[in-house]
Amino acid sequence: MKLKNYWRFLAVFLFLLVSLLILEQTKTLARKDNWPVMLNASRRMEVAMEAVREEKLNRCYKISPIDDPNQTGMIGEPYTEITTTLGNLEAKRSTANPNTAAMVVDMLTQCGAEKGDTVAVNLSSSFPCLNLAVLCALDAMELKGIVINSVGASTYGANLPDFTYLDMEHFLVERQYLSNHSTFFSLGGQDDIGKEMPEETKKAIVSRLSGFGYKFLYYTDLDENIAVRQSIYEAGAEPACFINAGGNLMSFGGGTEMVSAANGIILPGKSPVKGHGLIPLFLNRGVPVIHLLNMKGLLPAYGLPFDPSPIPAAGEGGVYDTWQYHLPLAVGLLLTGLVLLIWAAKKYPHRKIPL
Repeated sequence: MKLKNYWRFLAVFLFLLVSLLILEQTKTLARKDNWPVMLNASRRMEVAMEAVREEKLNRCYKISPIDDPNQTGMIGEPYTEITTTLGNLEAKRSTANPNTAAMVVDMLTQCGAEKGDTVAVNLSSSFPCLNLAVLCALDAMELKGIVINSVGASTYGANLPDFTYLDMEHFLVERQYLSNHSTFFSLGGQDDIGKEMPEETKKAIVSRLSGFGYKFLYYTDLDENIAVRQSIYEAGAEPACFINAGGNLMSFGGGTEMVSAANGIILPGKSPVKGHGLIPLFLNRGVPVIHLLNMKGLLPAYGLPFDPSPIPAAGEGGVYDTWQYHLPLAVGLLLTGLVLLIWAAKKYPHRKIPL
Protein backbone atom coordinates (compact mmCIF):
# COMPACT_ATOMS: atom_id res chain seq x y z
CA MET A 1 0.00 0.00 0.00
CA LYS A 2 1.37 3.41 -0.90
CA LEU A 3 2.33 5.91 1.77
CA LYS A 4 -0.48 8.30 0.78
CA ASN A 5 -3.00 5.71 1.97
CA TYR A 6 -1.62 5.95 5.50
CA TRP A 7 -2.33 9.62 6.03
CA ARG A 8 -5.41 9.06 8.20
CA PHE A 9 -3.45 6.85 10.60
CA LEU A 10 -0.58 9.31 10.62
CA ALA A 11 -3.07 12.03 11.52
CA VAL A 12 -4.38 9.93 14.42
CA PHE A 13 -0.83 9.29 15.62
CA LEU A 14 0.01 12.99 15.50
CA PHE A 15 -3.20 13.82 17.37
CA LEU A 16 -2.31 11.36 20.15
CA LEU A 17 1.22 12.74 20.34
CA VAL A 18 -0.04 16.31 20.62
CA SER A 19 -2.57 15.15 23.22
CA LEU A 20 0.22 13.75 25.39
CA LEU A 21 2.13 17.01 25.12
CA ILE A 22 -1.00 18.96 26.09
CA LEU A 23 -1.59 16.75 29.13
CA GLU A 24 2.02 17.19 30.25
CA GLN A 25 1.79 20.96 29.88
CA THR A 26 -1.50 21.21 31.80
CA LYS A 27 -0.66 18.92 34.76
CA THR A 28 -0.52 20.60 38.17
CA LEU A 29 1.05 19.93 41.55
CA ALA A 30 -1.39 18.96 44.28
CA ARG A 31 -1.11 17.81 47.87
CA LYS A 32 -1.08 14.05 48.38
CA ASP A 33 -4.16 12.55 49.99
CA ASN A 34 -2.22 11.62 53.13
CA TRP A 35 -0.36 14.91 53.51
CA PRO A 36 -2.00 15.80 56.88
CA VAL A 37 -0.56 12.60 58.38
CA MET A 38 2.79 13.28 56.72
CA LEU A 39 2.83 16.78 58.22
CA ASN A 40 1.87 15.36 61.62
CA ALA A 41 4.87 13.01 61.51
CA SER A 42 7.22 15.81 60.43
CA ARG A 43 6.11 18.09 63.25
CA ARG A 44 6.61 15.26 65.75
CA MET A 45 10.13 14.72 64.46
CA GLU A 46 10.91 18.44 64.52
CA VAL A 47 9.92 18.65 68.19
CA ALA A 48 11.80 15.44 69.05
CA MET A 49 15.04 16.62 67.44
CA GLU A 50 14.88 19.95 69.25
CA ALA A 51 14.34 18.14 72.55
CA VAL A 52 17.39 15.92 71.90
CA ARG A 53 19.45 18.99 70.99
CA GLU A 54 18.55 20.72 74.24
CA GLU A 55 19.29 17.59 76.28
CA LYS A 56 22.65 17.19 74.56
CA LEU A 57 23.57 20.75 75.52
CA ASN A 58 22.31 20.18 79.07
CA ARG A 59 24.74 17.25 79.27
CA CYS A 60 27.54 19.63 78.25
CA TYR A 61 28.15 18.06 74.83
CA LYS A 62 29.36 20.53 72.24
CA ILE A 63 27.76 20.88 68.81
CA SER A 64 30.41 21.20 66.12
CA PRO A 65 29.94 24.25 63.86
CA ILE A 66 31.89 22.40 61.16
CA ASP A 67 30.38 18.91 61.25
CA ASP A 68 26.91 20.17 62.20
CA PRO A 69 26.62 23.65 60.62
CA ASN A 70 22.83 23.62 61.07
CA GLN A 71 23.35 23.05 64.81
CA THR A 72 20.83 20.22 64.92
CA GLY A 73 22.62 18.35 67.70
CA MET A 74 21.94 15.10 65.82
CA ILE A 75 25.46 14.61 64.43
CA GLY A 76 27.90 12.42 66.35
CA GLU A 77 31.67 12.34 66.59
CA PRO A 78 34.25 11.25 63.98
CA TYR A 79 35.29 8.40 66.26
CA THR A 80 34.41 6.98 69.71
CA GLU A 81 34.64 3.62 71.48
CA ILE A 82 31.37 2.45 69.92
CA THR A 83 32.11 3.62 66.37
CA THR A 84 31.77 0.64 64.04
CA THR A 85 32.46 1.70 60.45
CA LEU A 86 33.01 4.76 58.27
CA GLY A 87 29.88 6.79 57.60
CA ASN A 88 28.99 9.61 55.24
CA LEU A 89 28.74 12.93 57.09
CA GLU A 90 26.62 14.61 54.40
CA ALA A 91 24.15 11.73 54.49
CA LYS A 92 23.83 12.03 58.28
CA ARG A 93 23.22 15.77 58.01
CA SER A 94 20.64 15.24 55.27
CA THR A 95 18.47 13.04 57.49
CA ALA A 96 18.30 15.77 60.17
CA ASN A 97 15.36 17.11 58.18
CA PRO A 98 11.98 16.65 59.88
CA ASN A 99 10.38 15.98 56.52
CA THR A 100 12.13 12.61 56.33
CA ALA A 101 9.33 11.45 58.65
CA ALA A 102 6.84 12.49 55.95
CA MET A 103 8.81 10.41 53.46
CA VAL A 104 8.49 7.36 55.71
CA VAL A 105 4.73 7.94 56.05
CA ASP A 106 4.48 8.10 52.26
CA MET A 107 6.42 4.84 51.91
CA LEU A 108 4.32 3.06 54.53
CA THR A 109 1.16 4.23 52.78
CA GLN A 110 2.45 2.89 49.45
CA CYS A 111 3.16 -0.44 51.17
CA GLY A 112 -0.48 -0.62 52.28
CA ALA A 113 0.03 -0.07 56.02
CA GLU A 114 -3.15 1.11 57.77
CA LYS A 115 -4.10 2.28 61.26
CA GLY A 116 -3.62 -0.52 63.80
CA ASP A 117 -1.27 -2.59 61.64
CA THR A 118 1.96 -4.06 62.98
CA VAL A 119 5.29 -3.03 61.44
CA ALA A 120 8.57 -4.89 62.05
CA VAL A 121 11.50 -2.50 62.45
CA ASN A 122 15.28 -3.01 62.50
CA LEU A 123 17.27 0.09 63.48
CA SER A 124 20.99 0.67 63.64
CA SER A 125 22.29 3.75 65.48
CA SER A 126 24.18 5.13 62.49
CA PHE A 127 21.26 7.35 61.46
CA PRO A 128 19.54 8.53 64.66
CA CYS A 129 17.39 10.94 62.65
CA LEU A 130 16.16 8.12 60.41
CA ASN A 131 15.24 6.18 63.54
CA LEU A 132 13.23 9.14 64.82
CA ALA A 133 11.64 9.56 61.39
CA VAL A 134 10.47 5.94 61.46
CA LEU A 135 9.07 6.14 64.99
CA CYS A 136 7.35 9.49 64.38
CA ALA A 137 5.81 8.07 61.19
CA LEU A 138 4.51 5.04 63.11
CA ASP A 139 3.04 7.31 65.79
CA ALA A 140 1.38 9.62 63.27
CA MET A 141 -0.18 6.68 61.40
CA GLU A 142 -1.16 4.92 64.66
CA LEU A 143 0.81 1.81 63.76
CA LYS A 144 2.37 -0.65 66.20
CA GLY A 145 6.10 -1.09 65.76
CA ILE A 146 8.05 -4.12 66.90
CA VAL A 147 11.43 -2.42 67.12
CA ILE A 148 14.95 -3.80 67.61
CA ASN A 149 17.98 -1.48 67.78
CA SER A 150 21.73 -2.08 67.60
CA VAL A 151 23.84 0.33 69.66
CA GLY A 152 27.00 0.60 67.55
CA ALA A 153 27.10 3.45 65.06
CA SER A 154 29.20 4.50 62.09
CA THR A 155 31.14 7.77 62.16
CA TYR A 156 28.99 10.84 62.90
CA GLY A 157 26.08 8.64 63.97
CA ALA A 158 24.77 8.26 67.53
CA ASN A 159 28.19 7.12 68.73
CA LEU A 160 28.51 8.80 72.13
CA PRO A 161 28.95 5.97 74.69
CA ASP A 162 27.09 7.94 77.39
CA PHE A 163 24.39 9.24 75.05
CA THR A 164 23.61 6.48 72.57
CA TYR A 165 20.60 6.45 70.29
CA LEU A 166 18.65 4.48 72.91
CA ASP A 167 19.52 7.11 75.52
CA MET A 168 17.96 9.67 73.19
CA GLU A 169 14.95 7.46 72.57
CA HIS A 170 14.42 6.76 76.27
CA PHE A 171 14.62 10.48 77.01
CA LEU A 172 11.93 11.17 74.39
CA VAL A 173 9.65 8.35 75.54
CA GLU A 174 9.91 9.48 79.18
CA ARG A 175 8.74 12.95 78.14
CA GLN A 176 6.00 11.52 75.90
CA TYR A 177 7.47 12.77 72.63
CA LEU A 178 7.36 9.18 71.32
CA SER A 179 4.88 6.34 71.74
CA ASN A 180 6.53 3.70 69.56
CA HIS A 181 10.00 2.75 70.73
CA SER A 182 12.57 -0.02 70.74
CA THR A 183 11.96 -3.07 72.92
CA PHE A 184 15.12 -5.08 72.25
CA PHE A 185 18.72 -4.09 71.58
CA SER A 186 22.05 -5.62 70.64
CA LEU A 187 25.52 -4.12 70.72
CA GLY A 188 25.90 -4.06 66.94
CA GLY A 189 29.34 -3.74 65.44
CA GLN A 190 31.39 -6.81 64.55
CA ASP A 191 29.24 -9.96 64.66
CA ASP A 192 26.51 -7.84 66.31
CA ILE A 193 28.22 -8.35 69.69
CA GLY A 194 30.56 -5.36 69.58
CA LYS A 195 33.78 -7.32 69.35
CA GLU A 196 35.72 -4.15 68.56
CA MET A 197 34.34 -2.23 71.57
CA PRO A 198 36.09 -2.02 74.98
CA GLU A 199 34.61 -4.44 77.52
CA GLU A 200 34.03 -1.80 80.19
CA THR A 201 32.20 0.41 77.71
CA LYS A 202 29.96 -2.47 76.65
CA LYS A 203 29.17 -3.42 80.24
CA ALA A 204 28.25 0.15 81.15
CA ILE A 205 25.97 0.53 78.12
CA VAL A 206 24.22 -2.81 78.62
CA SER A 207 23.69 -2.11 82.32
CA ARG A 208 22.26 1.35 81.71
CA LEU A 209 19.97 0.39 78.82
CA SER A 210 18.75 -2.74 80.60
CA GLY A 211 17.90 -0.49 83.54
CA PHE A 212 15.72 1.55 81.19
CA GLY A 213 13.76 -1.62 80.41
CA TYR A 214 15.29 -2.52 77.05
CA LYS A 215 15.85 -6.27 76.57
CA PHE A 216 19.40 -7.27 75.63
CA LEU A 217 20.10 -9.66 72.73
CA TYR A 218 23.49 -11.38 72.65
CA TYR A 219 24.09 -14.28 70.27
CA THR A 220 27.47 -15.27 68.92
CA ASP A 221 25.95 -17.42 66.17
CA LEU A 222 24.59 -15.37 63.25
CA ASP A 223 21.90 -17.88 62.28
CA GLU A 224 20.64 -18.06 65.85
CA ASN A 225 20.64 -14.26 66.07
CA ILE A 226 18.48 -13.95 62.95
CA ALA A 227 16.18 -16.76 64.13
CA VAL A 228 15.62 -15.05 67.50
CA ARG A 229 14.78 -11.77 65.80
CA GLN A 230 12.39 -13.57 63.48
CA SER A 231 10.60 -15.10 66.47
CA ILE A 232 10.30 -11.65 68.07
CA TYR A 233 8.76 -10.18 64.94
CA GLU A 234 6.41 -13.15 64.54
CA ALA A 235 5.19 -13.10 68.15
CA GLY A 236 2.34 -10.74 67.33
CA ALA A 237 0.23 -10.03 64.27
CA GLU A 238 1.66 -10.54 60.79
CA PRO A 239 3.67 -7.38 59.96
CA ALA A 240 2.24 -5.23 57.19
CA CYS A 241 5.75 -4.07 56.37
CA PHE A 242 9.39 -4.43 57.43
CA ILE A 243 11.56 -1.33 57.84
CA ASN A 244 15.35 -1.46 57.91
CA ALA A 245 17.10 1.81 58.78
CA GLY A 246 20.87 1.93 58.46
CA GLY A 247 23.42 -0.75 57.74
CA ASN A 248 22.81 -3.16 60.60
CA LEU A 249 24.49 -6.57 60.20
CA MET A 250 21.14 -8.35 60.46
CA SER A 251 19.63 -6.69 57.39
CA PHE A 252 21.50 -9.00 55.00
CA GLY A 253 23.29 -11.19 57.53
CA GLY A 254 26.63 -9.58 56.79
CA GLY A 255 26.44 -10.19 53.04
CA THR A 256 27.56 -7.71 50.40
CA GLU A 257 23.97 -7.40 49.15
CA MET A 258 23.40 -4.50 51.54
CA VAL A 259 25.51 -2.18 49.41
CA SER A 260 23.88 -3.05 46.08
CA ALA A 261 20.32 -3.69 47.30
CA ALA A 262 17.44 -1.60 46.05
CA ASN A 263 16.80 1.46 48.18
CA GLY A 264 13.46 2.64 49.50
CA ILE A 265 10.49 0.37 48.87
CA ILE A 266 11.27 -3.22 47.86
CA LEU A 267 8.24 -5.28 46.91
CA PRO A 268 8.17 -9.08 47.06
CA GLY A 269 8.74 -10.76 43.71
CA LYS A 270 7.63 -14.04 42.22
CA SER A 271 11.08 -15.60 42.61
CA PRO A 272 12.78 -16.24 45.97
CA VAL A 273 15.24 -13.56 47.08
CA LYS A 274 18.77 -14.81 47.56
CA GLY A 275 20.68 -13.72 50.63
CA HIS A 276 20.86 -14.22 54.34
CA GLY A 277 19.25 -11.78 56.72
CA LEU A 278 16.02 -10.05 57.67
CA ILE A 279 15.36 -8.29 54.35
CA PRO A 280 15.42 -11.50 52.24
CA LEU A 281 13.47 -13.28 54.98
CA PHE A 282 10.55 -10.84 54.89
CA LEU A 283 10.54 -10.51 51.10
CA ASN A 284 10.34 -14.29 50.74
CA ARG A 285 7.36 -14.25 53.11
CA GLY A 286 5.58 -11.75 50.86
CA VAL A 287 6.06 -8.77 53.18
CA PRO A 288 7.05 -5.44 51.55
CA VAL A 289 10.30 -3.89 52.78
CA ILE A 290 11.38 -0.28 53.28
CA HIS A 291 15.19 -0.14 53.13
CA LEU A 292 16.61 3.21 54.27
CA LEU A 293 20.33 3.50 53.59
CA ASN A 294 21.51 5.36 50.48
CA MET A 295 20.33 8.87 51.29
CA LYS A 296 22.00 10.57 48.33
CA GLY A 297 19.72 8.71 45.94
CA LEU A 298 16.65 8.27 48.12
CA LEU A 299 15.97 11.75 49.48
CA PRO A 300 15.95 13.60 46.11
CA ALA A 301 13.70 10.88 44.68
CA TYR A 302 11.12 11.92 47.29
CA GLY A 303 11.54 15.63 46.78
CA LEU A 304 13.87 16.23 49.72
CA PRO A 305 17.27 17.97 49.47
CA PHE A 306 20.62 16.32 50.12
CA ASP A 307 22.77 18.06 52.74
CA PRO A 308 20.58 21.19 52.93
CA SER A 309 21.47 24.41 54.73
CA PRO A 310 19.43 25.67 56.43
CA ILE A 311 17.33 22.65 57.43
CA PRO A 312 13.79 22.93 56.00
CA ALA A 313 10.94 23.38 58.45
CA ALA A 314 8.27 20.71 58.86
CA GLY A 315 5.92 20.83 55.88
CA GLU A 316 8.50 22.00 53.35
CA GLY A 317 9.58 19.90 50.37
CA GLY A 318 8.25 18.14 47.32
CA VAL A 319 7.54 14.98 49.32
CA TYR A 320 4.05 16.32 50.10
CA ASP A 321 3.09 16.92 46.47
CA THR A 322 2.14 14.82 43.48
CA TRP A 323 1.50 15.63 39.83
CA GLN A 324 -2.16 15.52 38.78
CA TYR A 325 -3.44 15.48 35.22
CA HIS A 326 -6.54 17.38 34.07
CA LEU A 327 -8.97 14.45 34.10
CA PRO A 328 -11.82 15.93 31.98
CA LEU A 329 -9.29 17.04 29.38
CA ALA A 330 -7.63 13.60 29.37
CA VAL A 331 -10.98 11.84 28.92
CA GLY A 332 -11.98 14.22 26.14
CA LEU A 333 -8.72 13.73 24.25
CA LEU A 334 -8.91 9.95 24.66
CA LEU A 335 -12.46 9.76 23.32
CA THR A 336 -11.56 12.03 20.42
CA GLY A 337 -8.57 9.82 19.63
CA LEU A 338 -10.77 6.69 19.63
CA VAL A 339 -13.28 8.34 17.30
CA LEU A 340 -10.50 9.34 14.91
CA LEU A 341 -9.02 5.83 15.00
CA ILE A 342 -12.39 4.27 14.15
CA TRP A 343 -12.85 6.82 11.37
CA ALA A 344 -9.44 5.98 9.90
CA ALA A 345 -9.98 2.22 10.15
CA LYS A 346 -13.34 2.33 8.37
CA LYS A 347 -11.68 3.68 5.25
CA TYR A 348 -9.99 0.32 4.68
CA PRO A 349 -11.26 -3.23 4.31
CA HIS A 350 -10.38 -5.23 7.42
CA ARG A 351 -7.66 -7.20 5.64
CA LYS A 352 -5.97 -4.02 4.48
CA ILE A 353 -5.81 -2.14 7.78
CA PRO A 354 -2.12 -1.22 8.03
CA LEU A 355 -1.53 -2.39 11.60
